[in-house]
Amino acid sequence: MSVQNVRDAITRFLTDKTPQVLCIRGAWGTGKTYTWDDVLTKVAHAKDTKIAYTKYAKVSLFGLNSIQEIKREIFSTTNSVEKIGAEFDITDYKDIYSKAKSSPIWSKVVGIFNENAMDAAIEAMAAMARNQLICIDDLERKGKDLRSADVLGYISHLRDVRKCSVVLLLNDEQLEDKDEFESYLEKVVDVYLRFEPSCIEIADIAVPEAERDTVGLLVRDNAVTLGITNVRVIQKILRLVRDIVPMISEYSFQVTKGATATITLMAWSYLQPEYAPSIDYLKRMTLLGIDDKEDEDDAKWLERLGKYGYSHTSEFDLLLLRGVQNGFFVKSEIDTHALELHRADVRELMKTELDRLWKGLRDSFTTTEEEILNDFYEAFCRNDENIQLSEMIRIEELFRDLGDPRADAILSRYIEVNKDRPRAFDLSFFEDYGEKLDPDVHLKLLQASIEQQPDWTRTDLLKGLESFVYAEEKQLKAAEMPVEDYIAVFKAHEGEELYDLLAPIRKYVRVINPSEPMITIMDKAGAALREIGKENRLNYRRAMNTGLVQRLEAREKGVEVPSAED
Repeated sequence: MSVQNVRDAITRFLTDKTPQVLCIRGAWGTGKTYTWDDVLTKVAHAKDTKIAYTKYAKVSLFGLNSIQEIKREIFSTTNSVEKIGAEFDITDYKDIYSKAKSSPIWSKVVGIFNENAMDAAIEAMAAMARNQLICIDDLERKGKDLRSADVLGYISHLRDVRKCSVVLLLNDEQLEDKDEFESYLEKVVDVYLRFEPSCIEIADIAVPEAERDTVGLLVRDNAVTLGITNVRVIQKILRLVRDIVPMISEYSFQVTKGATATITLMAWSYLQPEYAPSIDYLKRMTLLGIDDKEDEDDAKWLERLGKYGYSHTSEFDLLLLRGVQNGFFVKSEIDTHALELHRADVRELMKTELDRLWKGLRDSFTTTEEEILNDFYEAFCRNDENIQLSEMIRIEELFRDLGDPRADAILSRYIEVNKDRPRAFDLSFFEDYGEKLDPDVHLKLLQASIEQQPDWTRTDLLKGLESFVYAEEKQLKAAEMPVEDYIAVFKAHEGEELYDLLAPIRKYVRVINPSEPMITIMDKAGAALREIGKENRLNYRRAMNTGLVQRLEAREKGVEVPSAED
């Protein structure tokens, strides 16, 4: 039955003067109690409808073990229907107690039970429960000593003898004595409703209109997509999300959106493991898919999570899971990952904008040069902290080719913004793909790269010649080293270490068009080895075995340079 049909049936029940019993059954957390309270409050304060009774009591059977305790709770919660939805007022309780004591029923009942004053008081109070509306909730969570049949018997007494209308709210799937309950239900209940709202209706209950700001709507939509059917779980998720949103509000909205999606999923898995994908399963979701433990249930969740947009579990997702389990989030931990996501989102937006500008440049014969360049320049300035080297080079080249002086400003701005970012000026990928840069641009970027490098030792420089990382920068630095430093480094190493130092320099000999730094390095290495060879005959043989001394002497004589021996 839809929520609206249930609400209409509740309204009819509330306005009917005939004493009757209404039973509303549904799964835990679907919003039965909320719906009853909401309709009750609206009817109680509506101008065009009126509750058929003047008094109302609401009792939760959670932990109650006797009918006597139910009677006590009915008395203690009875109040005027006019005060439904109002804050608790102690004077209301005092008024009811005073009226009870002044009633002739009180003295008669107390006289009968004069040996036990407490029992007498409770019976006297219970005797006042007449001609009123009563709600009995949480039958499935009653104490172990209270039978469902006894509860139904007392409800029948309230209707038939005390002329009360009673609504019974329960989750019969969790009722321990369900068979006994079912056998008495037909004899007691007049109107029976099965409360089975859809995911959308449950989400609407969990996130009412007052909560439907941007965050509330994100949680609501996520819950619907996943198929969460528990109001309390959705409300707990919303509280968790509202806790973390102030911590990530400085970042892009995509960070908030992603964190909300993860918290919704992780909290559902943690709070309702019997209905959601297990935490173990979520932890096993990697970029490469699920491991070899995958079963039929995993395949089912993989499809649903695919529709949800959740493809793998990242370190940030695991951090959010820990926050869900702990009940709180640590901002310093959140910031580390949120900043990365923020930058990724900003870069994606920037890339989309640049793609649009390049497409506009290619696909038009009417857009003017001024319009195109102004748009590119504004986009660059707006994204200068996130733009990549290759993107800057493309833009700078466009301005330079069209003779726009802002080309220098673009290059200078990129260097200034990225002077502290490692590898921001690494040009190795251009060389790998055979791309050529304007010599002036190349020189400025190389100088910027050298300035941001750490103070390499002379050994670090020669060892690093084998690596592609900062290759050109290290070559320039190594070429500046005096011959004496080469001698010191070569003599300080033995065996494999010495071989590894000489190997990249010997490889330079076979380079068809070596750069100026490469030539200088070979010359200085050859001069260093020649000096070492002068020390004794054995070192002479060792030095000549590298081929670098022969190469240097051939250059000095102006003859063809021989290749180094392997």
